[in-house]
Amino acid sequence: MPRLLLINPTDSQGGLGNVRATAFPPMNLPCLAAVTPPHYQIEVLDENIEPFKFREADIVGITAYTASVHRGYQIAQIYRAKGVPTVMGGIHVSMLPQEALQSCDAVVIGEAEKVWPRVLEDFEAGRLQKEYRGDWPDLTDLPNPRRDVLIEGHYGWGSIQTSRGCPMDCAFCSVTAFNGRRFRRRPLDDVIAELKQIPQKKVLIADDNIIGYSTADLAWTKAFFARIISEGIRKIFFAQTSILFGEDRELLRLAAKAGLKIVFVGMESVNPDTLKSYGKNINLKRLQQNRYPELIRRIRTAGIAFLGAFVIGSDEDDRRVFHNTLEFVRTAHIDVLQITKPTPLPGTRLWKELNAANRIFNQNFPQDWKDYRFSRLQFKPAKLSIEEVYEGYAYIKNAYFSFWQSITRTVSTLLTTKDLAATIIAYKFNASYRKAFVESDNYTYATRAGLTDKFHPRRQQYLPSRTMLASAAGFYNRGK
Repeated sequence: MPRLLLINPTDSQGGLGNVRATAFPPMNLPCLAAVTPPHYQIEVLDENIEPFKFREADIVGITAYTASVHRGYQIAQIYRAKGVPTVMGGIHVSMLPQEALQSCDAVVIGEAEKVWPRVLEDFEAGRLQKEYRGDWPDLTDLPNPRRDVLIEGHYGWGSIQTSRGCPMDCAFCSVTAFNGRRFRRRPLDDVIAELKQIPQKKVLIADDNIIGYSTADLAWTKAFFARIISEGIRKIFFAQTSILFGEDRELLRLAAKAGLKIVFVGMESVNPDTLKSYGKNINLKRLQQNRYPELIRRIRTAGIAFLGAFVIGSDEDDRRVFHNTLEFVRTAHIDVLQITKPTPLPGTRLWKELNAANRIFNQNFPQDWKDYRFSRLQFKPAKLSIEEVYEGYAYIKNAYFSFWQSITRTVSTLLTTKDLAATIIAYKFNASYRKAFVESDNYTYATRAGLTDKFHPRRQQYLPSRTMLASAAGFYNRGK
């Protein structure tokens, strides 16, 4: 019986996935296990859960994203040096297969489910190829992920996908670069059947956007939540979506009743020019219509906590963006805050534009990939110094994670959502983000004196422009 070892390397940076209460299981490795022939003995090693220790294997499969790929290469070289065939895949490897082949024996480009059995067949026949290309198949009749190969009890959340891909073209997102602007939805019956098999009470819906991108997709999502209700499936859900989620009151009612407790929404920026550069036209339109606060309020009053994600430090941002973002987060009562720096991932439009202009630093690859983790800046923005970006982030996080702000925010979440579970989840997510920040090297900026004087408009030599301040406070159209 051949031994297959599947490995998920860590990027060594703490975050939601590294804390027991907010740990999400990897989905790709159980999916590979599901299409592996039954005569294989399968083990999974997830470095986010347990430290790497060499295990005997006949063949090794390693998945990695950009920030963890350097670690993945290190592990691959350990097994390769011992004569164990190693296969790597994932978005980063799909973008840079020749780089990966310097550290492993074979790569899978694209989605692996349909091609993985052939990889193992070639391995057994002694004819393993260097490259295998998976396609983007229809999602009908996919086998359910083999969750039994994961270590039981180590993950606070289960996970499920109802769709794959995104037709949007956000400048910094690698999903489009990998999927080619495709969006595919699974059959509803298959999703419900799989959902019933997930042992965890809490489940991450790992779609890029649970509501999809068309009227038919929205109808599917409503039917999904309605089935959960009608079949008495009692779970707590966390989903990713767009700001459009707040526009349909019937959807909000069904989602909340089905157990959705928190949504992740890519807000990206309060600066209209930045949204334009990112290609976030849906967000830009709602910002200019002054609908951000209204849509956030609808989601929260439905009983669902709101996790707002911002990417700050574009060429269009200046120093004012930090305080304006903070004021927006406060006045819109965002329950959980994630802020990251624009990171040029291979294959993205941001990568192509910055690389063509020779603006990306830290290019000692593959070693420097470990710094492409959304908390490190890899280029100098046009209107900000590197120092200002790091200090601006610290300014926001110092204020947002302060003791009294945390207490006030938690009370607001409870009083507005009127849902204790949503409030507890929001609190734990914030605690995880705060822990990751405090334990990171970025925290040294948080201890610097004078951050408030530098970034608060009343302490500066100039005031924010009317447009920027109004946008951040959610009053873009007032006074016109």
